[in-house]
Amino acid sequence: MKKSMVFFVMLFCLSPLAFAQQEVWISAGYEFGDFVDGYIYQGQEIETVTSSHGMNIASYNFLFNRFGIFARGSFLSPKKTWVWDDNGMTTIDLSDYSLTFDSGLIFGMVYRLDFTNDFKSYFGLGINWFTTMALFSGAGTASYSRDTNNIGIGGDIGVKVDISDRFFLQIGSILTLDFARHELIETFTGTSLTHTSSRWHEKYLLFSARPYFAAGLNFFWNIENGRRRFISGKPS
Repeated sequence: MKKSMVFFVMLFCLSPLAFAQQEVWISAGYEFGDFVDGYIYQGQEIETVTSSHGMNIASYNFLFNRFGIFARGSFLSPKKTWVWDDNGMTTIDLSDYSLTFDSGLIFGMVYRLDFTNDFKSYFGLGINWFTTMALFSGAGTASYSRDTNNIGIGGDIGVKVDISDRFFLQIGSILTLDFARHELIETFTGTSLTHTSSRWHEKYLLFSARPYFAAGLNFFWNIENGRRRFISGKPS
């Protein structure tokens, strides 16, 4: 878990520096939505829906005018999960857990379409990595932790409105489709680890749709004689 988070932070921070961009957008905002997944566990079909919300940060780095790379990270707090199995539906209130936390990263290519100089749409597609962490403290000294890591593909689609050369607003949605999940469950009595369960989910599939609202900053460079020169306004 710690190694994954370090990788996430380094990749997100370094993505704007990967190439010499002419134009960079940096934004932060609020997102919400549902995660719908299904898998096979002990021969039984399981389906779940989890509602979640939180913040996200993003970097869009345009290399050749309309094309570029992007990274969008999410930091979410899941609230409630509905589970369907052979016994019917069960509702899990995640506020009963001591800690629940989700984080994710989409990293890939982005294309933008400029309707005007101040109004643009964008379409991103890339690799999606998503992790969840939950800690539950039961009666007495018993507790357990659950860590999952998903891999799949993710998309980012939205519109951007520049309210000045420097500031902009965004509205869009994250769409993901994950096809693999690894789960690690550790059970504790006091501070002693008493049981560990590690497995890949069978026939796993997850879809999420998460609208977001964000605000951000534009940065522009002119590239002259192989060097980048920062400019204060939009390039002509």
